Amino acid sequence: MLNQLYPYGEALFFKCPTAVKSGMPVLIGTLAAVAIDDYNSSLGGTAFVLMGVYSLTVIAQSTQSPVSGLALNPGDELFASGTFDATTNVTYNLTIDKTRGNVPYGNYVPNDGTIVASGATKTSAPVRLKMNGSGAYAP
Repeated sequence: MLNQLYPYGEALFFKCPTAVKSGMPVLIGTLAAVAIDDYNSSLGGTAFVLMGVYSLTVIAQSTQSPVSGLALNPGDELFASGTFDATTNVTYNLTIDKTRGNVPYGNYVPNDGTIVASGATKTSAPVRLKMNGSGAYAP
């Protein structure tokens, strides 16, 4: 494709905190990403993917006042908050839930229609990453 810098699904390297592990969801600025490998000390970061569906831990709650459980339905938007590293602009150790005041992260997309009960934590929730700031997804 004309002017294409990276093919869809391409892994991209970013500097990141040493705590980043393979499979860890992070925010790179406001980009939803998942680490492919553990932090590499000789490079000061690791490779991340910025699109796709991943099995992640989500909580069916909102921490906006008042804190409350909210059932998680197929297609619901998910938001993330965590530990921000100002040196790398990466937020890690994410809590992914329905708190609208946090950074948009993606959507809950179970292929079997499973609902996560209010207040429950699902450790293997299928999450489709938010592709860009407009919330658009790659084809």
